Amino acid sequence: MRLARWLFPALCAVLLLAGCNQQQDEEIEVKPVTITPGIATAEPAASTDAAVDPAVAYDGTRVHLVYSQWDGASQYNLMYTQRIGAGSFTAPASIFPASTGDSLNADVFLDSAGTLHIVWAEGTSPNREIYYATRTAGGTLTTPQPLTSTSEDEANPRVHVDSTGRVHVVWEGSTSPPNPTTSIFYRRTQGSVFLSAVVLPKGSGNQPAEMPDICTDQGDRIYVVWAESNGTSRDIRMVRSDDNGQNFGGVGSGFAATGSVDMTQPRVQGGLDGEVFLVFVGQDTGGDRGLFATYTRTGGTFAGPGQLLTSSTGGIRDPEIAVYRRPDDNFTVMALCNDGGSVGGNVVVFASHDNGDNWPGDPVNLSQGNSQPSTAVTPVLALDDNELVACWAGQPTGGGTVTTWTSNNDYSLP
Repeated sequence: MRLARWLFPALCAVLLLAGCNQQQDEEIEVKPVTITPGIATAEPAASTDAAVDPAVAYDGTRVHLVYSQWDGASQYNLMYTQRIGAGSFTAPASIFPASTGDSLNADVFLDSAGTLHIVWAEGTSPNREIYYATRTAGGTLTTPQPLTSTSEDEANPRVHVDSTGRVHVVWEGSTSPPNPTTSIFYRRTQGSVFLSAVVLPKGSGNQPAEMPDICTDQGDRIYVVWAESNGTSRDIRMVRSDDNGQNFGGVGSGFAATGSVDMTQPRVQGGLDGEVFLVFVGQDTGGDRGLFATYTRTGGTFAGPGQLLTSSTGGIRDPEIAVYRRPDDNFTVMALCNDGGSVGGNVVVFASHDNGDNWPGDPVNLSQGNSQPSTAVTPVLALDDNELVACWAGQPTGGGTVTTWTSNNDYSLP
Protein backbone atom coordinates (compact mmCIF):
# COMPACT_ATOMS: atom_id res chain seq x y z
CA MET A 1 0.00 0.00 0.00
CA ARG A 2 1.34 3.43 -0.88
CA LEU A 3 2.70 5.64 1.89
CA ALA A 4 1.14 9.07 2.38
CA ARG A 5 4.21 10.85 3.76
CA TRP A 6 6.35 13.58 2.20
CA LEU A 7 9.79 14.67 3.34
CA PHE A 8 10.19 18.43 3.64
CA PRO A 9 13.57 20.15 3.95
CA ALA A 10 15.96 19.89 6.87
CA LEU A 11 14.01 20.01 10.16
CA CYS A 12 10.87 18.32 8.83
CA ALA A 13 12.95 15.47 7.47
CA VAL A 14 14.75 14.99 10.77
CA LEU A 15 11.56 15.03 12.80
CA LEU A 16 9.78 12.63 10.48
CA LEU A 17 12.60 10.13 10.40
CA ALA A 18 12.99 10.39 14.17
CA GLY A 19 9.32 9.59 14.51
CA CYS A 20 9.70 6.61 12.20
CA ASN A 21 12.60 5.26 14.24
CA GLN A 22 10.40 5.19 17.32
CA GLN A 23 7.88 2.94 15.61
CA GLN A 24 7.96 -0.75 16.36
CA ASP A 25 6.45 -1.71 13.05
CA GLU A 26 9.31 -2.25 10.59
CA GLU A 27 6.94 -1.91 7.64
CA ILE A 28 6.68 1.84 8.12
CA GLU A 29 10.40 2.48 8.52
CA VAL A 30 11.75 4.51 5.60
CA LYS A 31 14.95 2.98 4.27
CA PRO A 32 17.11 4.22 1.41
CA VAL A 33 17.68 2.56 -1.93
CA THR A 34 21.17 1.06 -2.16
CA ILE A 35 23.03 2.33 -5.24
CA THR A 36 26.38 0.83 -6.21
CA PRO A 37 28.21 3.13 -8.65
CA GLY A 38 29.86 1.53 -11.66
CA ILE A 39 32.91 2.53 -13.64
CA ALA A 40 32.18 5.13 -16.30
CA THR A 41 33.48 4.72 -19.82
CA ALA A 42 34.21 7.51 -22.27
CA GLU A 43 32.50 7.60 -25.67
CA PRO A 44 34.26 8.00 -28.02
CA ALA A 45 36.89 5.98 -26.16
CA ALA A 46 39.71 8.15 -27.55
CA SER A 47 38.79 11.51 -29.00
CA THR A 48 40.58 14.71 -29.89
CA ASP A 49 37.30 16.63 -30.22
CA ALA A 50 34.55 17.33 -27.71
CA ALA A 51 31.53 15.01 -27.36
CA VAL A 52 28.74 16.76 -25.45
CA ASP A 53 24.97 16.88 -24.76
CA PRO A 54 24.32 13.16 -24.15
CA ALA A 55 20.84 11.62 -24.31
CA VAL A 56 20.26 8.02 -23.20
CA ALA A 57 17.65 5.27 -23.31
CA TYR A 58 17.85 1.74 -21.89
CA ASP A 59 15.71 -1.32 -22.58
CA GLY A 60 17.20 -3.53 -19.86
CA THR A 61 19.73 -5.01 -22.27
CA ARG A 62 20.86 -2.36 -24.70
CA VAL A 63 22.05 1.19 -23.94
CA HIS A 64 21.16 3.68 -26.69
CA LEU A 65 23.36 6.78 -26.60
CA VAL A 66 23.01 9.95 -28.66
CA TYR A 67 25.48 12.83 -28.35
CA SER A 68 26.91 15.79 -30.26
CA GLN A 69 30.48 15.49 -31.60
CA TRP A 70 32.62 18.43 -32.69
CA ASP A 71 34.01 17.80 -36.17
CA GLY A 72 37.27 19.56 -35.43
CA ALA A 73 36.54 22.43 -37.79
CA SER A 74 33.15 24.12 -37.87
CA GLN A 75 30.18 22.27 -36.30
CA TYR A 76 28.72 19.69 -33.94
CA ASN A 77 27.28 16.55 -35.53
CA LEU A 78 24.69 14.29 -33.92
CA MET A 79 25.92 10.71 -33.35
CA TYR A 80 24.28 7.42 -32.34
CA THR A 81 25.93 4.44 -30.68
CA GLN A 82 24.83 1.47 -28.59
CA ARG A 83 26.18 -1.25 -26.41
CA ILE A 84 24.75 -4.54 -25.15
CA GLY A 85 25.31 -5.39 -21.51
CA ALA A 86 28.85 -4.59 -20.42
CA GLY A 87 30.20 -4.77 -23.96
CA SER A 88 31.84 -1.98 -25.90
CA PHE A 89 29.96 0.75 -27.71
CA THR A 90 29.60 0.23 -31.44
CA ALA A 91 31.19 2.60 -33.93
CA PRO A 92 29.12 5.82 -33.84
CA ALA A 93 26.85 6.59 -36.79
CA SER A 94 25.91 10.09 -37.91
CA ILE A 95 22.19 10.77 -37.47
CA PHE A 96 22.17 13.74 -39.87
CA PRO A 97 25.04 13.34 -42.35
CA ALA A 98 23.71 16.16 -44.53
CA SER A 99 23.77 18.72 -41.72
CA THR A 100 25.55 21.98 -42.46
CA GLY A 101 25.08 23.45 -38.98
CA ASP A 102 25.29 22.50 -35.32
CA SER A 103 23.15 19.58 -34.11
CA LEU A 104 22.78 19.95 -30.34
CA ASN A 105 20.52 19.46 -27.31
CA ALA A 106 19.13 16.08 -28.30
CA ASP A 107 16.40 14.26 -26.39
CA VAL A 108 15.37 10.63 -26.95
CA PHE A 109 12.52 8.27 -26.13
CA LEU A 110 12.49 4.48 -26.62
CA ASP A 111 9.00 3.15 -27.37
CA SER A 112 7.59 -0.31 -26.67
CA ALA A 113 8.40 -1.49 -30.22
CA GLY A 114 12.09 -0.72 -29.74
CA THR A 115 12.09 2.41 -31.92
CA LEU A 116 14.27 5.24 -30.64
CA HIS A 117 12.72 8.67 -31.23
CA ILE A 118 15.22 11.54 -31.44
CA VAL A 119 14.69 15.32 -31.43
CA TRP A 120 17.30 18.09 -31.42
CA ALA A 121 18.02 21.73 -32.21
CA GLU A 122 19.59 22.19 -35.65
CA GLY A 123 21.51 25.27 -36.78
CA THR A 124 22.97 28.29 -35.04
CA SER A 125 21.23 30.71 -32.70
CA PRO A 126 19.30 32.92 -33.32
CA ASN A 127 17.83 30.80 -36.12
CA ARG A 128 17.72 27.19 -34.94
CA GLU A 129 15.08 24.69 -36.04
CA ILE A 130 13.75 21.51 -34.38
CA TYR A 131 14.44 18.22 -36.16
CA TYR A 132 13.15 14.68 -35.63
CA ALA A 133 14.44 11.24 -36.64
CA THR A 134 14.13 7.64 -35.49
CA ARG A 135 16.26 4.56 -35.21
CA THR A 136 14.15 1.46 -35.79
CA ALA A 137 14.50 -1.73 -33.77
CA GLY A 138 16.20 -3.18 -36.84
CA GLY A 139 18.89 -0.52 -36.72
CA THR A 140 17.79 1.83 -39.52
CA LEU A 141 18.27 5.56 -38.98
CA THR A 142 15.51 7.43 -40.80
CA THR A 143 16.06 10.63 -42.76
CA PRO A 144 15.70 13.59 -40.36
CA GLN A 145 12.68 15.83 -40.89
CA PRO A 146 12.25 19.43 -39.72
CA LEU A 147 9.40 20.06 -37.30
CA THR A 148 9.84 23.83 -37.62
CA SER A 149 10.72 26.19 -40.46
CA THR A 150 10.63 29.76 -39.25
CA SER A 151 12.79 32.87 -39.04
CA GLU A 152 12.58 32.63 -35.25
CA ASP A 153 14.85 30.69 -32.88
CA GLU A 154 13.65 27.28 -31.66
CA ALA A 155 15.35 25.36 -28.83
CA ASN A 156 15.14 22.80 -26.01
CA PRO A 157 13.03 20.08 -27.67
CA ARG A 158 11.65 17.10 -25.73
CA VAL A 159 9.95 13.99 -27.11
CA HIS A 160 7.55 11.41 -25.67
CA VAL A 161 5.61 8.47 -27.14
CA ASP A 162 2.34 7.33 -25.55
CA SER A 163 1.04 3.77 -25.22
CA THR A 164 -0.71 3.92 -28.61
CA GLY A 165 2.41 5.02 -30.48
CA ARG A 166 1.52 8.71 -30.85
CA VAL A 167 4.64 10.88 -30.86
CA HIS A 168 4.49 14.12 -28.87
CA VAL A 169 7.14 16.86 -29.18
CA VAL A 170 7.47 20.17 -27.33
CA TRP A 171 10.01 22.98 -27.62
CA GLU A 172 10.47 26.65 -26.86
CA GLY A 173 10.35 29.27 -29.60
CA SER A 174 9.35 32.84 -30.36
CA THR A 175 5.84 33.81 -31.39
CA SER A 176 5.28 36.25 -34.24
CA PRO A 177 4.36 39.94 -33.87
CA PRO A 178 2.40 41.89 -32.72
CA ASN A 179 3.25 40.35 -29.32
CA PRO A 180 6.50 38.42 -29.83
CA THR A 181 7.72 36.46 -26.81
CA THR A 182 9.13 33.06 -25.98
CA SER A 183 6.38 30.43 -25.88
CA ILE A 184 5.98 26.65 -25.74
CA PHE A 185 5.09 24.83 -28.97
CA TYR A 186 3.61 21.35 -29.35
CA ARG A 187 3.26 18.88 -32.23
CA ARG A 188 1.94 15.31 -32.32
CA THR A 189 1.50 12.59 -34.84
CA GLN A 190 -1.73 11.30 -36.31
CA GLY A 191 -0.86 7.99 -37.84
CA SER A 192 2.62 8.54 -39.24
CA VAL A 193 2.16 12.25 -39.99
CA PHE A 194 2.89 15.20 -37.70
CA LEU A 195 0.01 17.62 -37.33
CA SER A 196 0.57 21.37 -37.31
CA ALA A 197 2.30 22.97 -34.34
CA VAL A 198 0.21 24.75 -31.72
CA VAL A 199 1.18 27.27 -29.05
CA LEU A 200 0.32 26.09 -25.54
CA PRO A 201 -1.62 28.43 -23.22
CA LYS A 202 0.36 30.45 -20.72
CA GLY A 203 -0.73 31.40 -17.23
CA SER A 204 0.92 34.82 -16.94
CA GLY A 205 -0.20 36.67 -20.04
CA ASN A 206 2.55 37.49 -22.47
CA GLN A 207 5.45 36.56 -20.18
CA PRO A 208 8.34 34.41 -21.52
CA ALA A 209 8.08 30.62 -21.24
CA GLU A 210 10.99 28.20 -21.63
CA MET A 211 12.55 24.82 -20.77
CA PRO A 212 9.57 22.52 -21.47
CA ASP A 213 9.18 18.82 -20.74
CA ILE A 214 6.41 16.33 -21.53
CA CYS A 215 5.06 12.99 -20.30
CA THR A 216 1.90 10.88 -20.23
CA ASP A 217 0.31 8.91 -17.40
CA GLN A 218 -1.08 5.38 -17.56
CA GLY A 219 -4.31 6.71 -19.05
CA ASP A 220 -2.42 8.58 -21.81
CA ARG A 221 -3.27 12.01 -20.45
CA ILE A 222 -0.57 14.38 -21.68
CA TYR A 223 1.24 16.71 -19.30
CA VAL A 224 3.54 19.56 -20.35
CA VAL A 225 5.53 21.64 -17.89
CA TRP A 226 7.81 24.64 -18.36
CA ALA A 227 9.37 27.59 -16.54
CA GLU A 228 7.24 30.72 -16.98
CA SER A 229 8.07 34.26 -15.90
CA ASN A 230 5.72 36.11 -13.58
CA GLY A 231 7.50 39.42 -14.16
CA THR A 232 10.02 39.08 -11.32
CA SER A 233 10.91 35.37 -11.18
CA ARG A 234 9.78 32.13 -12.80
CA ASP A 235 7.16 29.57 -11.75
CA ILE A 236 6.56 26.04 -13.01
CA ARG A 237 3.51 25.99 -15.29
CA MET A 238 1.65 22.77 -16.19
CA VAL A 239 -1.06 22.10 -18.77
CA ARG A 240 -2.84 18.81 -19.45
CA SER A 241 -4.66 17.25 -22.38
CA ASP A 242 -7.29 14.56 -21.87
CA ASP A 243 -8.05 14.15 -25.59
CA ASN A 244 -4.73 12.95 -27.03
CA GLY A 245 -3.33 16.43 -27.58
CA GLN A 246 -6.26 18.08 -29.34
CA ASN A 247 -6.79 20.55 -26.49
CA PHE A 248 -4.71 21.69 -23.53
CA GLY A 249 -5.79 23.55 -20.43
CA GLY A 250 -4.35 24.69 -17.13
CA VAL A 251 -5.03 22.41 -14.17
CA GLY A 252 -6.13 24.00 -10.91
CA SER A 253 -4.25 27.30 -10.62
CA GLY A 254 -2.33 26.38 -13.76
CA PHE A 255 0.97 26.12 -11.92
CA ALA A 256 2.70 23.07 -10.48
CA ALA A 257 4.92 25.20 -8.25
CA THR A 258 5.00 28.93 -7.39
CA GLY A 259 6.85 30.99 -4.83
CA SER A 260 9.48 33.61 -4.17
CA VAL A 261 12.35 31.56 -5.64
CA ASP A 262 13.18 31.46 -9.33
CA MET A 263 12.13 28.01 -10.62
CA THR A 264 13.72 26.53 -13.72
CA GLN A 265 14.47 23.34 -15.66
CA PRO A 266 11.38 21.27 -14.76
CA ARG A 267 11.49 17.57 -15.62
CA VAL A 268 8.50 15.21 -15.45
CA GLN A 269 7.63 11.53 -15.65
CA GLY A 270 4.16 9.99 -15.63
CA GLY A 271 2.89 7.24 -13.34
CA LEU A 272 -0.56 5.72 -12.80
CA ASP A 273 -3.73 7.56 -13.82
CA GLY A 274 -3.36 11.16 -12.71
CA GLU A 275 0.14 10.63 -11.34
CA VAL A 276 3.04 12.88 -12.33
CA PHE A 277 6.50 13.10 -10.77
CA LEU A 278 8.30 16.46 -11.03
CA VAL A 279 11.77 17.81 -10.21
CA PHE A 280 13.11 21.31 -10.78
CA VAL A 281 15.77 23.80 -9.70
CA GLY A 282 14.89 26.69 -7.39
CA GLN A 283 17.16 29.69 -6.87
CA ASP A 284 16.59 32.32 -4.17
CA THR A 285 17.45 36.02 -4.41
CA GLY A 286 20.82 35.35 -2.77
CA GLY A 287 21.83 32.97 -5.54
CA ASP A 288 21.58 29.74 -3.55
CA ARG A 289 20.20 26.89 -5.62
CA GLY A 290 18.17 23.88 -4.51
CA LEU A 291 16.90 20.67 -6.15
CA PHE A 292 13.19 20.19 -5.47
CA ALA A 293 10.88 17.21 -6.00
CA THR A 294 7.11 16.84 -5.83
CA TYR A 295 4.23 14.85 -7.31
CA THR A 296 0.51 14.84 -8.01
CA ARG A 297 -1.76 11.81 -7.71
CA THR A 298 -4.79 13.65 -9.08
CA GLY A 299 -3.55 15.02 -12.38
CA GLY A 300 -3.47 18.54 -11.01
CA THR A 301 -2.61 19.73 -7.51
CA PHE A 302 0.97 18.99 -6.51
CA ALA A 303 2.26 18.25 -3.01
CA GLY A 304 4.41 20.94 -1.42
CA PRO A 305 7.85 20.54 -3.02
CA GLY A 306 10.51 18.87 -0.90
CA GLN A 307 14.09 20.10 -1.12
CA LEU A 308 16.48 17.26 -1.90
CA LEU A 309 19.71 19.24 -2.06
CA THR A 310 20.93 22.75 -1.26
CA SER A 311 23.98 24.46 -2.73
CA SER A 312 25.53 27.74 -1.60
CA THR A 313 28.11 27.73 -4.39
CA GLY A 314 25.83 28.67 -7.26
CA GLY A 315 25.54 25.00 -8.20
CA ILE A 316 22.75 22.52 -8.95
CA ARG A 317 21.84 22.50 -12.62
CA ASP A 318 20.42 20.22 -15.28
CA PRO A 319 18.07 18.00 -13.25
CA GLU A 320 16.67 14.85 -14.80
CA ILE A 321 14.17 12.29 -13.56
CA ALA A 322 13.46 8.65 -14.41
CA VAL A 323 10.92 6.18 -13.05
CA TYR A 324 10.47 2.41 -13.10
CA ARG A 325 7.04 0.89 -12.57
CA ARG A 326 7.33 -2.25 -10.45
CA PRO A 327 4.94 -5.24 -10.68
CA ASP A 328 3.03 -4.03 -7.59
CA ASP A 329 2.24 -0.69 -9.36
CA ASN A 330 4.62 1.23 -7.11
CA PHE A 331 7.36 3.31 -8.69
CA THR A 332 11.06 3.64 -8.15
CA VAL A 333 11.85 7.32 -8.80
CA MET A 334 15.34 8.73 -9.28
CA ALA A 335 16.47 12.33 -9.67
CA LEU A 336 19.85 13.33 -11.04
CA CYS A 337 21.61 16.70 -11.19
CA ASN A 338 24.93 18.48 -11.58
CA ASP A 339 26.01 19.82 -8.18
CA GLY A 340 28.56 22.51 -9.01
CA GLY A 341 29.19 25.81 -10.72
CA SER A 342 28.33 26.85 -14.23
CA VAL A 343 31.34 25.01 -15.68
CA GLY A 344 30.54 21.72 -13.95
CA GLY A 345 30.37 19.74 -10.72
CA ASN A 346 29.58 16.30 -9.38
CA VAL A 347 26.82 14.15 -10.89
CA VAL A 348 24.66 13.05 -7.96
CA VAL A 349 21.53 10.92 -7.81
CA PHE A 350 18.67 10.67 -5.30
CA ALA A 351 16.27 7.73 -5.06
CA SER A 352 12.74 7.09 -3.79
CA HIS A 353 11.20 3.63 -3.73
CA ASP A 354 7.75 4.76 -2.55
CA ASN A 355 6.43 6.87 -5.43
CA GLY A 356 8.27 10.05 -4.47
CA ASP A 357 6.82 10.19 -0.94
CA ASN A 358 10.24 9.88 0.69
CA TRP A 359 13.83 10.37 -0.47
CA PRO A 360 15.88 8.92 2.42
CA GLY A 361 19.64 8.65 2.48
CA ASP A 362 22.44 10.78 1.13
CA PRO A 363 22.88 11.50 -2.58
CA VAL A 364 25.17 9.09 -4.42
CA ASN A 365 28.02 10.60 -6.44
CA LEU A 366 28.24 8.78 -9.79
CA SER A 367 31.00 10.85 -11.36
CA GLN A 368 33.58 10.71 -8.57
CA GLY A 369 36.74 9.05 -9.82
CA ASN A 370 35.37 8.79 -13.36
CA SER A 371 35.83 12.35 -14.59
CA GLN A 372 36.95 15.65 -13.12
CA PRO A 373 34.06 16.78 -10.87
CA SER A 374 34.52 20.43 -11.81
CA THR A 375 33.76 19.60 -15.47
CA ALA A 376 30.74 17.25 -15.26
CA VAL A 377 27.66 18.81 -16.91
CA THR A 378 24.32 17.90 -18.56
CA PRO A 379 23.69 14.55 -16.81
CA VAL A 380 20.93 12.21 -18.01
CA LEU A 381 19.65 8.86 -16.75
CA ALA A 382 17.54 5.81 -17.55
CA LEU A 383 16.23 2.98 -15.33
CA ASP A 384 15.13 -0.59 -15.39
CA ASP A 385 14.27 -2.85 -12.44
CA ASN A 386 17.76 -2.91 -10.90
CA GLU A 387 20.04 -0.82 -13.11
CA LEU A 388 20.61 2.90 -13.41
CA VAL A 389 22.35 4.16 -16.55
CA ALA A 390 23.79 7.66 -16.20
CA CYS A 391 25.58 9.80 -18.79
CA TRP A 392 27.21 13.21 -18.64
CA ALA A 393 29.85 15.31 -20.38
CA GLY A 394 33.16 15.90 -18.63
CA GLN A 395 36.92 15.86 -18.87
CA PRO A 396 39.01 12.80 -17.92
CA THR A 397 40.48 12.84 -14.42
CA GLY A 398 43.93 13.60 -15.82
CA GLY A 399 42.65 16.37 -18.08
CA GLY A 400 42.02 16.41 -21.80
CA THR A 401 39.09 16.75 -24.17
CA VAL A 402 35.57 16.94 -22.77
CA THR A 403 33.68 13.84 -23.84
CA THR A 404 30.56 11.87 -22.97
CA TRP A 405 30.76 9.42 -20.06
CA THR A 406 28.39 6.50 -19.48
CA SER A 407 28.09 4.64 -16.19
CA ASN A 408 26.09 1.48 -15.49
CA ASN A 409 25.15 1.36 -11.82
CA ASP A 410 23.31 -1.32 -9.84
CA TYR A 411 20.62 -0.53 -7.31
CA SER A 412 18.52 -2.56 -4.89
CA LEU A 413 15.39 -1.71 -2.92
CA PRO A 414 15.38 -1.94 0.87
